[in-house]
Amino acid sequence: MTGERKPLLAFGPPVVAKRPTQTSRDMPRLAKPAAGRQGERLTPQFRELTAAFDAERVRLADSAADEVDPALVVVFDLAGSVKDFRNAIDRIDGLEFLSELLGDRTDPDDDFHMTERVKGRTDKPVPHSLYLVMSNARAIDELLRLFALWQQDPTASFEHGLGKFKDAFQQLTSIRRWGPEDRIRETGLYQRWQESLDMIGQSVSTVMVEVELWYRRDATLRAAAQAHVEQIITTSSGRVLDRSEIGAIGYHALLAELPVQQVRSVLNDGAASIRLLTTDEVMFVSPFTPMSVAPAALDPVTEVRLPPGERVDGLPRVALLDGLPFPNHDALAGRLLIDDPDGLGENYPVSSRNHGTAMASLIIHGDLSAPGEPLDRPLYVRPVMRPHEFAAQYEQVIPHRLLTDLLHRAVKRIVEGDGGRDAAAPSVRIVNLSIGAQARALAQRMSPVGRLLDWLAHSYNLLFVVSSGNHTDTITIPADAANDPDAARSAMIRAVYEATLRRGILPPGDALNALTIGATHDDGLGDIDVPDTVWDITHPGAPAHYGSTGPGVDRSVKPDLHHVGGRALYARPVIVPGEDTVAVALAQTATTGPGLQVAAPGRAGATNNTVFTTGTSNATALVSREASRLFDVLEAGAIDAQDAPLPDGQYHPLLVRALLAHASSWGAWDIRLRRELGLDSQQARRQLTALLGYGCLNVERLGTAATNRAVLVAGGRIARNERHTYELPLPPSLRSRAEWHRFTITLAYMVPTVSRLTRYRETKVYFTTPDTNLAGGDRSDAEHNTVRRGSLQHEIVQGTRAMVFGEGDTFPIHVECMDDAQRLRAGKSVRYALVVSVETAVETSTTIHDEVRTRLQLRARDRARGRVQS
Repeated sequence: MTGERKPLLAFGPPVVAKRPTQTSRDMPRLAKPAAGRQGERLTPQFRELTAAFDAERVRLADSAADEVDPALVVVFDLAGSVKDFRNAIDRIDGLEFLSELLGDRTDPDDDFHMTERVKGRTDKPVPHSLYLVMSNARAIDELLRLFALWQQDPTASFEHGLGKFKDAFQQLTSIRRWGPEDRIRETGLYQRWQESLDMIGQSVSTVMVEVELWYRRDATLRAAAQAHVEQIITTSSGRVLDRSEIGAIGYHALLAELPVQQVRSVLNDGAASIRLLTTDEVMFVSPFTPMSVAPAALDPVTEVRLPPGERVDGLPRVALLDGLPFPNHDALAGRLLIDDPDGLGENYPVSSRNHGTAMASLIIHGDLSAPGEPLDRPLYVRPVMRPHEFAAQYEQVIPHRLLTDLLHRAVKRIVEGDGGRDAAAPSVRIVNLSIGAQARALAQRMSPVGRLLDWLAHSYNLLFVVSSGNHTDTITIPADAANDPDAARSAMIRAVYEATLRRGILPPGDALNALTIGATHDDGLGDIDVPDTVWDITHPGAPAHYGSTGPGVDRSVKPDLHHVGGRALYARPVIVPGEDTVAVALAQTATTGPGLQVAAPGRAGATNNTVFTTGTSNATALVSREASRLFDVLEAGAIDAQDAPLPDGQYHPLLVRALLAHASSWGAWDIRLRRELGLDSQQARRQLTALLGYGCLNVERLGTAATNRAVLVAGGRIARNERHTYELPLPPSLRSRAEWHRFTITLAYMVPTVSRLTRYRETKVYFTTPDTNLAGGDRSDAEHNTVRRGSLQHEIVQGTRAMVFGEGDTFPIHVECMDDAQRLRAGKSVRYALVVSVETAVETSTTIHDEVRTRLQLRARDRARGRVQS
């Protein structure tokens, strides 16, 4: 039970000190072969590489008047990694570092294996890093010279800046060309093309692909590479539909249409059978399918009664990048600021305006089954969808446009303006993206659109609220579980868990600086009669089965949190005798519910029609609504002049992100899923973190404290190797009482990113391990190593052990900054926001907030006196 509401409090300024040097842990070490053995292994590979350059020179000589030195992409496959190796690569004339990728782990062997100080050799898999390098033949000759020098004397000194090559030669497992299979292995192209032909057969004549080129430092080389790839596409009877270069994220891509004969050639004869996949300028080729959304219902009939809408004035805070809404709907009239620079509205019939109308309705009013107070600012809307070419009531993200480029231009227009025009909506602080890429989830590398959002959030100080994505295909369960709803419910949970990799986060939900939202099985409709033909086989309030599951890139926490997405019912399957499994499909409930009730375009000009929908898109829109309310709280500032002021506006996007996570927890999900999935207690928290993220958002705890809960906030900038220490006053009413209490700590920061490196985060900001002994409790919810892998760290310590502390004692929280992918330059700092709370049950104390507040005010007065005296 929560006591009477109280306002947020602000920490005073932190104590700034140098980050303590950490004791090096006994980490597994890589055992490497000797120089002689490396010569035996790698010399034949160097010869093959030299032969490849010779063959390419001969091929090019047929079309060139002068002898040319071809440029090929070379892969250095290293066991482990070599810090700053890319700097050494760029020091050799003819080599250009392109990218680092995470390689597949391999089984240990006599050449490469992991060792531990006590155990010695282990059977742990060996991690790999792939360094992708553009090289000419002269540079390969120089590499061979260095390799020979190293073999003769591993201690020999190399020229200045080249010493890292000695480490690389020790760890080099192979050196080869970047080949056709590399260009499609992670993109899912082969599988998607096979599925397309199986489904569509002879009825399709072309397919669309996103061709990502290596981003070259030199603009002339980029232009030449693009021209060459475009020529290859057009000479194969394809055509280029869109082009994009975004230097800040190292993105250079083409959207192309290829004839279906190319698809058949790859499926029948392999990736090397088409020239596009053998071209050195090409990094990856991905299937391109613009996200398509079906209307919830073709004939909405439910009506909603809303008070007459008045035009809302003021500056927009939330931007919706989505479909074009129906602006005359009773729920939306006078509340939208539509910016349509592409003129999509000219060919966007009202009957097709479903998704944007629904999302705008949710952001402004919430669930219309239980509407809340509407937002008091207009909603900025930039349409980035249009009616489907062949099914007008379906909507899809603008085809023939690269999604990464489309979103880049849309956000830049909002903040900076474009085409010589001023910024369209510079007051926007929240960007709602309930759309995404309809592609295979990427776990090994950040998607281009994810990289874009990370850079935009950092550059423009924006909060992106992004859908984790939906997986609405059927779920297969054992046939013997389909006779009973309880058995089916358990079987569905296990089936979703076992299919985690196939049901992963969809781009751009992988972005680290975005808040990625999953959905819970909940809505405001209340109890309804469920016909015998359908099942409600999801636990109330549990993660919805249609939602994407984590983890994110590098095992980071994704989705960050879950919110109300609408209850989804499933059709009772028909059990076929002799079949071991059945497929369970979503039921259609748009006109009857359950689900979230949203505005919908009506027939014959009706302006009050609604439908019921489900999805992570819904949850995302509702979180954007809550985020806007939190901005109101922060902008209002401290209520009492005696309290320290809340952090200023530059920290609000991060504070809102932190406050949303701070109000989230696993609750009953933890025990239930451990039991349902039979998880081993040693690994359960890590496995559940991938499913649950930071848990379910409790809006009752958002932006507010209570008599039994004090919530403190801070915002700051931290430099490399600094420690900022905040002191949480310990409430005397908790001293020596063996009653339940909880400390919650949440840190959000704007991570600067390095798009070409596997580690990706330039810098890491984190709070150190909370003092669980002082807290009288233990960690719960998300696994403590995983929470540091992104840019949002959220930890809960709770228990019933008596806390032992003296009068005036505090609970310290140390925020630290250290290098990750590369060194943070002198004079640079990282913006962060911190939220900390301490609470207990109402029955234990209703003075927690006041006790903490009094101590903070005393401390502020002491600091003020100290400044006057000095």
